[in-house]
Amino acid sequence: MASQEEKQPQPFTDIFNEDEAEKFFLLSKPTCMIVLGKPGSGKKTLASKLAQMWKCILIEALEVIQTNIHEETEYGLKCQELLYKGQSISEELVTEMILKKIESPEVAHFGYVLSGFPSLSEEYMTVSQQMEKIRNLKLKPDFLINIKCSDYDLCQRVSGQRQRPDSGQIYQRKQWDPSLIEKQKKSSDQLEEENEEAEAEAEEMEEEIEQDSLKMSEMIHQLVQRPEDMLENMEERVGLYKDIMLRSLEVLMAEQDSQYLIELDGNREPDELLASVVIRLQSMGVRNGAPIIRLQSPQEEMLEGVENDEILRVLSSFKLIAPRYRWRRSRWGQVCPVALKNGDIVMGIPELAVSFLGKMYVLSSPEALKMFMLNPRPYLLPPMPMPPCKVLVFGPPMSGRTTICNLIANKYKGKVLDMAELIQSHVEELREKEAERMRRDEIEKATAAVKDRLESEKQSEEPGGLEEELSAEEADNSEETEKMRKEVHFEEGSSTEESAVIPEELTDHHPEDEEVVEEAVEGSSESEVMLSPETYAEILERAIAELTKKNKDRFPGAPEKGGWVVDNFPLSEGHWSALSERGLLPDTVVCLKDTETNGGCILRRTYLANKDEINAKILKRLAKEALEKGEEEEEEERREMQEMLTSEGEEQPQEDAEEKEPEDGGKQLSSETEQASQKQSSDSADYKEESETTEIMLPEFEENDLLDMPEMEEIKEKIDLFMNDWQTMESEIRQSSLIQVAALEIAEQTPESLLSQIILVMEEPFKYRAWELSNEDLDEEAEDLAAEAEAVEDNEAEEEENEEDEEKAKEKKRHLGDTKHFCPVSLKEDYVLYPGLPEHAAKYQEKIYYFANPEYTEKFLKNPEEYVAHNEPIQAPPLRVCLLGVCGAGKTACARWLADKFGIFHIQFKEYLQELLLPKTKEKIGLDFDEEPEEDDVEIQLQELQDLPQTTTKTEDEESKQEVELTDEEEAIKASLMDAQPLPPEILDNIVPDWWRKEPFRSTGFILDGFPRTPDEAEYLSERGLCPDIAVYIRIDESDILERLLPPRLKKWKERQKKKAENKKKLKDLKAKIRNEKIAKRRAELLAEQKKRKEEEDLAEGENDENSEEEDETANEDIEAILEEEFFEEEEEEREEEQEADAVERMQNEIIGRFDSEREGIEGVQEELEKFLIPQAEINGSRKLRIVRYQIYCKLNPLVENRRSIFEKCYPISLPLAQMMLVFSYKFPSSFGQWDPIKVKEGEIIKPAQNYENTLFPVIHRQYVYFFSSKKNREIFMNDPIKYICQPKPKPPVSVKIAIVGPPKSGKTTVAKKFESAYGLRRLSMGDAIRFVLNNQPESELGLQLNWHLHRGLTVPDELATHALDVALLDHVCATTGVVIDGYPVTKKQVNLLEVARIIPVKIFELEMDAKEVFRRALLDKESTNRPSYPVHDSSQILAIKNSYYRQHIDAIRTYYKKERQNWCVIDASQSKWWIWDKVLQEVQVIVQEIQIYLERIREGKAASIADLCITPEELQYRLGEFQQYCPVSLADKGELVDCSVTSSLQFAAEFRAHYYKMASQEELDKFLSRPEIYVPPLAPRPLPPQDKLPQKLTAAEVKALFPKSAEMQGYCPVTYLDGKQRYEALVPGNTEYAAKYQDKLYVFESEEKLLKFMRLPEKYWNLKLPQKLPPVREPILLTALPMAGYLEQGVATSLIKALNEVGCLKPKFPFLSVRRTALLFVACHLKAYNARSPAHRRQVYRRRLERLTEHCELIPYLGRAMPRDYMEPQHRPLGFDLKLQTFLSLKDNSPSFV
Repeated sequence: MASQEEKQPQPFTDIFNEDEAEKFFLLSKPTCMIVLGKPGSGKKTLASKLAQMWKCILIEALEVIQTNIHEETEYGLKCQELLYKGQSISEELVTEMILKKIESPEVAHFGYVLSGFPSLSEEYMTVSQQMEKIRNLKLKPDFLINIKCSDYDLCQRVSGQRQRPDSGQIYQRKQWDPSLIEKQKKSSDQLEEENEEAEAEAEEMEEEIEQDSLKMSEMIHQLVQRPEDMLENMEERVGLYKDIMLRSLEVLMAEQDSQYLIELDGNREPDELLASVVIRLQSMGVRNGAPIIRLQSPQEEMLEGVENDEILRVLSSFKLIAPRYRWRRSRWGQVCPVALKNGDIVMGIPELAVSFLGKMYVLSSPEALKMFMLNPRPYLLPPMPMPPCKVLVFGPPMSGRTTICNLIANKYKGKVLDMAELIQSHVEELREKEAERMRRDEIEKATAAVKDRLESEKQSEEPGGLEEELSAEEADNSEETEKMRKEVHFEEGSSTEESAVIPEELTDHHPEDEEVVEEAVEGSSESEVMLSPETYAEILERAIAELTKKNKDRFPGAPEKGGWVVDNFPLSEGHWSALSERGLLPDTVVCLKDTETNGGCILRRTYLANKDEINAKILKRLAKEALEKGEEEEEEERREMQEMLTSEGEEQPQEDAEEKEPEDGGKQLSSETEQASQKQSSDSADYKEESETTEIMLPEFEENDLLDMPEMEEIKEKIDLFMNDWQTMESEIRQSSLIQVAALEIAEQTPESLLSQIILVMEEPFKYRAWELSNEDLDEEAEDLAAEAEAVEDNEAEEEENEEDEEKAKEKKRHLGDTKHFCPVSLKEDYVLYPGLPEHAAKYQEKIYYFANPEYTEKFLKNPEEYVAHNEPIQAPPLRVCLLGVCGAGKTACARWLADKFGIFHIQFKEYLQELLLPKTKEKIGLDFDEEPEEDDVEIQLQELQDLPQTTTKTEDEESKQEVELTDEEEAIKASLMDAQPLPPEILDNIVPDWWRKEPFRSTGFILDGFPRTPDEAEYLSERGLCPDIAVYIRIDESDILERLLPPRLKKWKERQKKKAENKKKLKDLKAKIRNEKIAKRRAELLAEQKKRKEEEDLAEGENDENSEEEDETANEDIEAILEEEFFEEEEEEREEEQEADAVERMQNEIIGRFDSEREGIEGVQEELEKFLIPQAEINGSRKLRIVRYQIYCKLNPLVENRRSIFEKCYPISLPLAQMMLVFSYKFPSSFGQWDPIKVKEGEIIKPAQNYENTLFPVIHRQYVYFFSSKKNREIFMNDPIKYICQPKPKPPVSVKIAIVGPPKSGKTTVAKKFESAYGLRRLSMGDAIRFVLNNQPESELGLQLNWHLHRGLTVPDELATHALDVALLDHVCATTGVVIDGYPVTKKQVNLLEVARIIPVKIFELEMDAKEVFRRALLDKESTNRPSYPVHDSSQILAIKNSYYRQHIDAIRTYYKKERQNWCVIDASQSKWWIWDKVLQEVQVIVQEIQIYLERIREGKAASIADLCITPEELQYRLGEFQQYCPVSLADKGELVDCSVTSSLQFAAEFRAHYYKMASQEELDKFLSRPEIYVPPLAPRPLPPQDKLPQKLTAAEVKALFPKSAEMQGYCPVTYLDGKQRYEALVPGNTEYAAKYQDKLYVFESEEKLLKFMRLPEKYWNLKLPQKLPPVREPILLTALPMAGYLEQGVATSLIKALNEVGCLKPKFPFLSVRRTALLFVACHLKAYNARSPAHRRQVYRRRLERLTEHCELIPYLGRAMPRDYMEPQHRPLGFDLKLQTFLSLKDNSPSFV
């Protein structure tokens, strides 16, 4: 099955993703411009206006000084100090301020317009140094704007300026000179007289002039002339400009790309200059600076009491661009982007909200606002917005806390701050202090104890000492005290007696003393050291401060703060408060807990980490339990044995005294026995315990079993303690709205999954949020609709909507999301186009999404990014169509054809059901297969009378069929097929969903034929979410159904009736045959009985012949009677057969009944499909099948062709709104600029100019604005925008400059006007150029000179005319779109003047036409009714003079341009004007495309072809590269020196790195263009040899001039000799006409080909040596002097051989001539046709005769093949047969015409 659609290989012209488009803009360089020109030419005026219009920063000396003084910067304070002292500001200071301004943040965002730099003053830097500064700027200028003005005009204008001293305002001469004011008044009066309709405007102008004149009359005496404006000073400044700056500026402009150099006419008004620059910038698609707009509420109290979620809603309505286009929410939400860039999450203040690029940003402080307003780019560029990564991770032991910390830190390139490590040094320090304190305390205690002991020893020496009184317990205590005393080191002095008493062992280095002290110190070191919360906070603060110093090195664009993840921080209120006091609160708190399994996961991890230790404890516990259990069992046995012995003792009788002794002995024995048994039992118990201990194995247990283990109690207590602490702290942590809390369950989670959840929590504040469509959103929509209804705009969209109802209009204008009106969740999860319901709607990124049900709405709101488009449109599922119609409507035929056409599956629902039952039923069932009754009785009787075995077999088969049992599902399917009953959902679940969800249907698509059939089945589709793209209903009338279904049914009925009659006849004949057979059999039996009976009677009675004969007759009669009685034939009553009329009526009723029931079902299906918004299409099925197919194809084809754009929606807007959106950067201009994408797709090259005639129709698609030249193109784009934005980016527009010359009446003006109307090019004849100057610049020097000549009736000199043309070409239309020079130049002098003025047309078209056609067209023009009212100089005499003058000069012009510029193109003007227009347009488009490709490749640093670029040979020679005229590709690849100077054509020439290179052919040119760097130094493998080692071609005269130098190799051709493998036969003498000089040696060659070979590879052929034996010198011999064989060989052999070879191969036979005669004629004709000495026209005549002879000779074989044996009608004969037969017959009795 063919794929439904193929992916477009082309990438998107514009970036599809909105965030990526915004990022592209933020990374783009702002537009920077420099305004250049002579002093006083209006640079500052234009720069200030341009900066204001284009939203750029004006950088000009005075402006920069004022700004610095106002902002009180360091430079400003210096300037102010200098000005206060009355000193001038130095050039150094001004230059530094200018350069500083260029590097400022606001310039980095808005760009700049630089004026007044470079300056004429060289006090600080020379002009060349200033130029170098400009070249080395970080933000280099994109555009150079040069204001051109003649010295005279400039000096006159500046010298006429006056200044008002009090305000400093400058007034031009026309503003203050009374004579000029009066002149303006007169011109306005004249305008009023000429144009009565503009009376109001004239009155206003007159009032303004009067008011201005009154004002000026009042203050004219106040105006003064500045010294620098005086004529002599101005002339001096202009001269200085020319001397020191002009040359440097010319170099700078020459280095600039010509497309980015804007030249203006300085004699025009400033507003006109501004308009020219703006139009030029717009035509090139240059973006203006993106403004930042303050969203301040007119009433501040509006934001009071507004909740956080509603603040952005309120702000979005401030300062709207237009209704429905509100400010959009950004990913920052209410977070301040400046603070976030610094690493802090701070909520912004609504009063400090701004809009930028159509989105809202809320700043947190005036300082942040100022920084953002200066340059928002660094705060919005990726990776912003991103969390600063200030994270605290809490969790119980073994919860994976440290692992998560490392993962978070790795994700955000941060660092883990482990508090346990950070506080380690502090803890060690405290422990040392504690140990020292403990040591001192112990020493003091020991000292006291020693003193006590000494005193006690002293007392013990006395009687009644203490030793007798001490108890055992005191003795023990004294021993302990004595031990402690040994540790004491007495530092203080003691008495002699005490020291004498102390033993020598008690010193400070005594081992026992050291041991006691160390034990005490170790005990203190093992004790836990508690740090205060403030200490924790202080330590963390120091660590974060240290980390902040290196923070920006984490990754490009990293914030200054943040980048830390804290582990092992105590979880308590005191510690949290300490963090809060120091401002160290994190942005995210992560809690890892295990409450779902009650700590089972942590216990399991703990067990696995300490498995051996815990297992040992478990085994020990189990052993102890086993031992205790064994002891209990043993005690129980002992008790039972004792009870048993006691009971036996009580039963024994009391014995006498004699027996007491043995009894005692018995007791003693028993006691001994008992002891022995106890010993034995104890031994056995020990053995048992030992055996049990060795046999105890570690049991296997599940994770839940760990919860009940005593060994885990300590861990469980820690977990419970942590959870208690977390529950206490969680509420306090959540009190801060800026802190994100991630409480995660670790059970059944991997670290990566936990990390992804944490990232979602951390980045949630910086994602676009989705919300359900609320009443506030609907209210906003209603407000927008009302505002749009009130707006007075005459656009097409409103006109269309007025005809629609309100709901449709609202739905059409709604900004829908990336899935249009389809449910995005159904599309993502089910791959189904489910039309969403408006009641289930949500908003995301200011776009509305519809959903199928509330569950899908919740899914979308939870994670909207999963369901929207990102970098490309969402892929739509394949085409799925439900084709509906009654039986006989042609569904199956249409569906099968459409499925094959679209490459999708055709599913016939009823056939599919039949296939499910066929394995059991063996035949199809249903109304279509059981239309007529079963076999009639006649056929049954016939079958019964057939042979018995066959009947038996068939009966068995029928019984086997009847024995097949159908399941309930199959019974339901059968009932559906038989009675058209709807299938239950349970059965449909096994059939229908697979077509939507399983391959290959899921990815290919299908046409579902005949489903759904009932409303229940349609409802089933809705409930299961199985939506087709469209439901097509083939509507057909009852009469058409009867016409289609009745004839075939009636035909079947007639066939069945005929068959039935045949069966009746067969049955009757068969019955008669059987009856006759039975009668014959019975007759034979009766005859046999009669014969037997007669024989018996004859034996009894004897013979009697007469009686026997009578008896025989009687017996025969009896037999016949018996037979007649036995085989009595009853007449069967024939059943009345159905008549044809009755059958037709019955069938009609059946068809109509079925039609009505099916139509009712389809109507119900349509209603049900309409409920869940499935598109429907009705097709008239009564027409021919091909027409119905085509109609359905037209309905479905847009769904297939526009499949990629099925979710795209475009919004037409008005042109002013589009321009406003682009000015405020609410939307971006597309890469097409103002080009029509449809025309670009169609191959349009020339960009039409925008004017009042060419209205543009803008459309918004995603975040871009597209412009279209017509409403039709706009509609085409809106239907499939993806098709037109997936094409190569249009190349920058090129200003087209062409010229058209030709004789009078050749159509020059017609073609020029066509260019003007079609593409907006300016048509300029020389008269137009002169009138342009006279109308716009009458007071200029040029205008005055032109008037001087014209007022005297003189012809304007060519010099002035060319100057006027140059001025006219500065118009913005000529500069942006192009110009057509009509009828110029016409003399060689004019060509030279154009060359001097650098006016070079890229193409000059010569309309070639003879004089006869000129006069014919002149006569037709005179007869035309469209002639102008004024006299026209078109008399025959004038035309003859013009034509003669033109033809006199055109040859010189043509020769010049063909040789120098190679831009001359000759057009046959005798053709129609449409043909001429197409030809000229085609040539212009080719040259424009070549120029565009050239400019694009040169900007990218690639090589570019320079063909058709009007490069002169002088320029080519000047810029030739290292290889001069030799092909670098041939030299590098083949080592050949291919000299390309033999041709002046630049067809295979290219430019690379500002040098030109010529190639040998197109193949070499393609190689060079693909990889030029490998063919030029330094990577070129072979350099060009020096000039003296290059071969030089010589003429015959140059060879003679070298006499007496002789040719090398004795004049033999070296190329022929070497190529001939230096054989003797290859020694061929050369010809002096083909000679070359190489390394000061002369070589001659056999032919031009051999000469070119030598020129390419001279090293190969130059150093050859001749053999010793040379051929003899050839002397010419006369042909007639040769013998006969030689004469024939040299004279006619070649020609005869060729002729005989041809005749032998062809074997011709001319009709009605012999083969011999034919061959002779062919040879003779061939010799004539190829005789080299005959004239060319004679050879041509005989070649045609030879061709005709060959054609006639081919008639015989052709007729032999094509002639049929029998007569064939003319219409059945092969094409051309009759003509060839007639030709054959006409040749009878006729020889060839040339004989």
